[in-house]
Amino acid sequence: MKKVKIGIIGVGGIGKGRHLREMLQCADADVVALCDIDPARLEEARELAGLSKEQCYTDYRALIADANVEAVEVCTPNYLHAEMAIAVLNAGKYLNLEKPVAMNYREAIAITEAERTSAAFGMTSFTYRFMPAVRYALHLMKDRIIGDVVGLNITYAKDSAFWEDRRLEWRFVKEYAASGVAGDLGVHLVDLAQILAGEIRELCAITETTIKERKTLDGRATAPVETDDICFFLARFQSGAVGTFHVTRSAIGHKNTIRYDVYGTKGSISFLLNKQVPDSIILCTGEGDPKTFETKEIAVPKEFYLSQAQGFVNAIKGERDAIFPTLSDGAQGQRVIDAILDSAQQHRWVSL
Repeated sequence: MKKVKIGIIGVGGIGKGRHLREMLQCADADVVALCDIDPARLEEARELAGLSKEQCYTDYRALIADANVEAVEVCTPNYLHAEMAIAVLNAGKYLNLEKPVAMNYREAIAITEAERTSAAFGMTSFTYRFMPAVRYALHLMKDRIIGDVVGLNITYAKDSAFWEDRRLEWRFVKEYAASGVAGDLGVHLVDLAQILAGEIRELCAITETTIKERKTLDGRATAPVETDDICFFLARFQSGAVGTFHVTRSAIGHKNTIRYDVYGTKGSISFLLNKQVPDSIILCTGEGDPKTFETKEIAVPKEFYLSQAQGFVNAIKGERDAIFPTLSDGAQGQRVIDAILDSAQQHRWVSL
């Protein structure tokens, strides 16, 4: 079995913690190169992957130029995404790009334009498309088990704004992140909502920064936090459905709570995407009067389990999943995030 040869740019928290570890578990992939500007971080990842020092780079261009690399995962801060993604595609190599795909919609479109002229294609790292509960819910909804979607209530809650040791990392600086939870976490909710209910037509948002300033990385001073800790928004979809979205890293008691409630004309589906709970969905359906409908928890069949790393590799091998997250999907998500920021700043509804 020929293995796909993978290079990873950025081996910090998400790069090493998710991308590298998942890819090392992928039977038909080989991690053959790593890149990071932090030598200590690169060395930790190198040891985990069992690579030689010659397979590790501090310049991303050198990793892309490595003839042994067939596909590249870009796991760097947001402001570097467009530059690196376009370089990967221009080199004719497959791309898995972390979300949000860019700093703004204009950059996102530049990435998709590069893909159109590339010998390869790209994927957006919309991790939650690969959660078993999501995949099973979408499977059931294809058969219109809950009818037409009329409403969604979606929450992503974390307590990470209040971590005492959290300093002014790049996520809190607009120049490097563009947005806070709106783009970092909210883009996941937007992506799945648009799979469930169609494209968003218009929205109205508010954002807030809970922790106004943080210590700089060296701990010698404090500086303002420039991105949002909380983002609420209402949305109307092209389909006629409406949705409420609550995204926050200011929710004490929640390590990583993600909940979807999807309401239809014939029933409802709910699911949690917490790592702490089993993979299951809550389904309410029946016949006749909704007062008689039965609500039950259903375990997700094993056929709906697929890791993001395996999904990427499968696509490269010509076995693309039905809900494979394309770069165009990432650009559409970025378009919505731009509208959220615009709405929050101008205190008005924004049409997409």
